[in-house]
Parts: sequence; C-alpha cells; structure tokens
Amino acid sequence: MIDGLLRRIAEFHRSRPVVPEFPMVAPVLEVLDNALCPAGIEPRFLPVVRHLDAVEPSGDAAIDAVLEELLRLAPVLPWRQTVGYLDVLSRDYLDNYGYVQLVGPNAIVEHPAVRVGIGLWGPHLHYPAHQHEAEELYHVLAGEPSFSGCDGAILATRPGDAVHHPPWQVHSQDFGATPTVLLYCWTGAVGPDAILVQAG
Repeated sequence: MIDGLLRRIAEFHRSRPVVPEFPMVAPVLEVLDNALCPAGIEPRFLPVVRHLDAVEPSGDAAIDAVLEELLRLAPVLPWRQTVGYLDVLSRDYLDNYGYVQLVGPNAIVEHPAVRVGIGLWGPHLHYPAHQHEAEELYHVLAGEPSFSGCDGAILATRPGDAVHHPPWQVHSQDFGATPTVLLYCWTGAVGPDAILVQAG
C-alpha cells in the first residue's frame, strides 16, 4: 500500500542537488529501495489529519509527488504520537500534531537502524526543546517552520530546505501560519524516541 510513497520519498532524496546531501542519506536510500511493504495496514486517525486540507503544492515536482501520495493515503495510515509526550504536552498541541512512521522499529516497514516518516503540525505551534540519540535529517515539504538549537540560533526554512541534527543535539521548532509537513529520517540508535528537555 505504501510502496508508491516510499518510492517517491527515495526519488525526492535523489532529486536534491547533491546526493547524498549528508552521508546518512545513503543507508536510508538503501532501505527505501529494498523495503518490503505489508499488503494491509491498520489505519489510526488523529485530529491533526484535518490540516492536510490546507496543504498547498510547493512548485517543486519531487516534493509535490510525495505530498500527493501522502494526501491520497492519509485516511488509511496509522497516525501516531510520541508516547512520552502524551502526559506532558497540552491538549492543543496534541490535537494539532502527529506523524506516520513508515520505516523503523514498530513501523509499517520494520527496520532496526533506520527510521523514515512524515510529521504534520498545525499552525502556530511551538515544539519544545527535545533531543534523541539518533542522527536526524528533516526536509520541509510544506509550511515555513523555524528551527532553534541549543545555542539560541534560529533557522527559518521553507519547502525544500534541509535541517540536520547530530545525535543528542537539543533542538526546538516553531510552526508558522500554515500547516507544516516534515519528512524525517533517523539513522543509528533509532529505537529510543525523542525526549523533552526541561528548561533551566
């Protein structure tokens, strides 16, 4: 069912000006190219999915191919949220956030060393500081999120931009006036989820 989406994600990575943009993309592409997708998927709906109605094409053919397939499949995908966030983040945040883990531990396609997925956030949310052991690469597919590191520097982004986080780097995000769709890849220690970092 998700074969087409994984293929379009691989094509997107290969469409970037330098392939791989980061060394971590090479093993991600190998996994995407060889993924064995299950015939059936148990869907799980979350309120955030409503924001996909407001996602506009980017004008980048490779991005729009991924978005088109995501929009087609969205109603039957297993949307999820990080378990450690459920009792910590506000109801407003939880009603406007979710992701689909396409590849990885306990994902649609099981893999022990790579995670690939797509996250969706509604407008004007703040994703508090968090970190994880895995190396991470984000690509912005829709929206104009800003990323902040532990040094306080703020990186404004738009569709097509990439943001890389080495293992354990503390980072946060602020989402703009339109819904944000982020393609993410993790490599390395992909088993543990992200954890929030307490201020102070």
